[in-house]
Amino acid sequence: MSTTPVPAQADAASLSPMKRILGVFLSPKATFEDIARKPSWIAPLAVAMVIWFALSVSLARHADWVEISKDQIAKSKFASRQFEQLTDDQKSAAYQQAAQRSKAIRYVRGVIGWPLLLLVMGSIYLGVFKLIGGARTNFATALSITAYAQLPFALKELISIPVVFLKDPASIDPDNFLASNPAAIFPDLAPWQLVPLAFLDVFGIWALILVAIGFSTADPKKVPFGKALGIAIGVSVALMIFFTGLAWAFS
Repeated sequence: MSTTPVPAQADAASLSPMKRILGVFLSPKATFEDIARKPSWIAPLAVAMVIWFALSVSLARHADWVEISKDQIAKSKFASRQFEQLTDDQKSAAYQQAAQRSKAIRYVRGVIGWPLLLLVMGSIYLGVFKLIGGARTNFATALSITAYAQLPFALKELISIPVVFLKDPASIDPDNFLASNPAAIFPDLAPWQLVPLAFLDVFGIWALILVAIGFSTADPKKVPFGKALGIAIGVSVALMIFFTGLAWAFS
C-alpha cells in the first residue's frame, strides 16, 4: 500500500512579518532563526520609517528650534567665533535661518534616515562578521538581521513621541530626546564628550545583543553567541571612536 508523501512545510512554518517584529522582543533566538532561513527586511524598515517620521514631525513642530540652534552654536567654538563678529540683528536672523535649516533637515532625516542607516550598518556587519568571524552568510541575511535588531531604537522613538509633547519646547534635545543614556544627565558637556555617553544607551545595548543573537543563529558553528557579541561590541566601539573624533574636530 503506497503512502502519499508529506510536502515540506518550511515555508508554511515561516513567521509572518508582524510575528517576527513581536518575536524580536519576546523570543529573539527563535525569531532570528526564522529570519536566517528566509531573510526579509521590508517590514521592520517600514515600521521604523513610519515611527521615525512621526517623531521627526513631532520634533519639528513642537521643539523650539531657535533655542536649540543657539545652544548648538554656543557649544561649537568655531561657530561661536563667527557669531561674535555679527551684530545683534544679524545674530537674530542667523538663528532663525539655522532653525529653519534644522527643521528641514529633520524632515529629510525622517524619510532617508532609516534606509541609509540599515544599508550602512548591514554592510559593516556583513564585512566584519565575514572577516573576523568567518560567518557564512550573505548581504540579504545581514541586512535582515540588522533591520530587525535595530527595532529597539524604533521602540525608543515610539516612546519619545508623547514625551516630546510633555516637555517644554525650549528644553528638548533633538539628538537625545529620551533620557536613556548618561548623555542626558550631562547636557552641558562638549559635543565630543557627549558622544561616548550617548553610545551607552539602554536601547543601543539591547540592539547590540540582538545583532549578536542574529548572526550567531545565522551561523552558530562559526559564530557562537559570545564571539558574535564581542564582534558587535567591537563595531560599536570603533564607531564611537570615529564619531567622537569627528565631533572633536568640528567643536
